[in-house]
Amino acid sequence: MTTPHLARRLLPGLLLLLAACGKLPTPTPAPPPQVKTSPPKIATIPVTKEYAGRVSAYRSLEIRSRVEGVIAARHFTEGSKVKPGDLLFTLDAAPFEATLANARAELAGVDAVLTNARSREARFRPLVKETAISALDYSDAVASVAQAEAQRAAALAHIAQAELNLGYTRIKTTQAGRIGAALVPEGRLVGKAEATHLATVDRIDRVYVTFTVADSEALALRKAIQAGAIELETGGAVARITLPDGSVYHEAGKLDFADMKVNGDTGTVALRAVLENPDEELLPGLYVQVMLTLGTRPNAVLVPQKAVLKTPTGHSVFVINAEHKAERRDLVLGSWVGEDWVVEKGLGAADQVVIEGVQQLRSGIAVNAEPLATSTPQP
Repeated sequence: MTTPHLARRLLPGLLLLLAACGKLPTPTPAPPPQVKTSPPKIATIPVTKEYAGRVSAYRSLEIRSRVEGVIAARHFTEGSKVKPGDLLFTLDAAPFEATLANARAELAGVDAVLTNARSREARFRPLVKETAISALDYSDAVASVAQAEAQRAAALAHIAQAELNLGYTRIKTTQAGRIGAALVPEGRLVGKAEATHLATVDRIDRVYVTFTVADSEALALRKAIQAGAIELETGGAVARITLPDGSVYHEAGKLDFADMKVNGDTGTVALRAVLENPDEELLPGLYVQVMLTLGTRPNAVLVPQKAVLKTPTGHSVFVINAEHKAERRDLVLGSWVGEDWVVEKGLGAADQVVIEGVQQLRSGIAVNAEPLATSTPQP
């Protein structure tokens, strides 16, 4: 058998083999993504807002000198508690005692003049009836009595003022609280041309926490309340305080003041809460976080945070439409409530939101969806 003849016999087989090798298998289509869905939760939720606040004393009493004098002694320990009537400072009383003595001496002189004037008027009274003296002389005697009586009233007023000023040399507090540092040392002249500030007594068994709200937020809250979207808390808004170390203060407070004007420089509205502070844990000047609960919001729409995607323009979720396809839905979100977002706009109660498997989705693809199993409480 010659070589060309063998080649002719093998050629058809080789061609069939090459043709078979050139065929590719048909790809099997991928199954639809498996996802789990759930409709949004509809619930009544608390309406809470968080702000930065500052603690201030419930009452601050400035201790001031009401007369001019030299501080003779200080009678309190700085930072201690004081009660109404406690003596805080004394001024040098010698000049005031001298003024009082002079006023009393003035009264004694006026009394002598008054006694003489009355005696003279008493002598002239029967004589004028008998025309033994002129009516003018008697009139002068009566005027002398009236003048002496006026001088006596002035002298009594001088004594009262001198006694009052002498009392002012003993400077007392009219409020219970904790007194701060002495602002003026002993030996210094105070009260010259103004009532010198000597110290401050702060009442801190109850405190104020002041904070501000942007005018736009205050307006939105007012409109929501008027529209019935927010039901106010019975008894007023409740304030809870978080301290700088992250701990929550054990006493809740009440909102007791909201300013009726907007600060033109900052565009904010001032608010204030009052809290009981029996152990004086909250000190004036302390910066805290205020969690203000205004009331409740009925029929709020909630979705789990893990279902929400962050996008360049905001937030979105995937929902399953009537054709069993994924559809991206843009949302307007509010605050967090536990592990859920509050949805302001973008979802309805009947929407089926993809809770699990959201990472593998894109708009328009068919999906195999099943309801998300909800856990039931154990008996």
